Amino acid sequence: MYLVSSNKNLVLAGVLSVLVLVLAPAAARAGAKAPKAQEKPTISANELVRQAVQTEVGSPRQNQRVMYRMRKESPEKVETKEYVETDEGTVGRLLSINDQPLPPQIQANEEHRLQMLLRNPRLQQDRERKQKDDEERVTQMVSALADAFNYEYDGTEPGARGELIRLKFQPNPSFDPPSRELRVYQGMMGHMWIDPATHHMVRLQAELFRDVDFGWGILGRLYKGGHFEIEQAPVAEGRWETTRTALDFSGKELMFKTLRIKDVETLSDFRPVSRGLSLAQGIELLHNYEPGKDVVAQQQPSPPTHAQK
Repeated sequence: MYLVSSNKNLVLAGVLSVLVLVLAPAAARAGAKAPKAQEKPTISANELVRQAVQTEVGSPRQNQRVMYRMRKESPEKVETKEYVETDEGTVGRLLSINDQPLPPQIQANEEHRLQMLLRNPRLQQDRERKQKDDEERVTQMVSALADAFNYEYDGTEPGARGELIRLKFQPNPSFDPPSRELRVYQGMMGHMWIDPATHHMVRLQAELFRDVDFGWGILGRLYKGGHFEIEQAPVAEGRWETTRTALDFSGKELMFKTLRIKDVETLSDFRPVSRGLSLAQGIELLHNYEPGKDVVAQQQPSPPTHAQK
């Protein structure tokens, strides 16, 4: 769901997308069961996380595709975008800036971008390849979660759908990061909340307690004190997704350029879409969608573009 398109997002990918994907699927559905919030734990906190990781890495991609809205707030501006998942990846369209309609020139630029994506097969291929590469990197980082941290049970809290189990975590001193991307784990600590009824991770808070170097396509450093929070919720039958992400980081990229990340992303208005959507059909749906109307009913087959023939 998070598309890497800039150096800033490359940083976020290394720190954030690992957490986004581990939050999305069902956790610990096989083997030892997660304890109910009121019960004494029957498995260790690390084992609970290990089961979640194994489930995530081994789970097939969600069968149900969705369309959703993303609102991104930063000190500079507020952007609202609409996204739809297709067989050729996720595609988005800018709807507004600072809660105002797009100026004519920006609207024209956005339409030109989408048309170029449709007409240029190489752009489509590059876009799909980048998304797949990002997913592979995230899978590698998710696979290391259970070994990179030591987890402990830390009580319970009420949640929107019942009592939640709270875990706290800190770096495992014996963990030797096999890649530059994984070094960020050595300076991270925080809390994780799990819904014992559904075995989903509902919320995660973490902070950097020391400076950390990172990779993920570029070299740089994130400074001590950076922190983030992620929340997720069910958005469709059998599917959970990240619904809110708050980031606050400072650092340097390429070891000399100042890096400042402070924004909040909120995802909402999830609606199911049909499987088998082409990129052209997805873009047409972005143009034609009417809020409050059944999105599936609005999906009409469109003739293939020249690039799809």
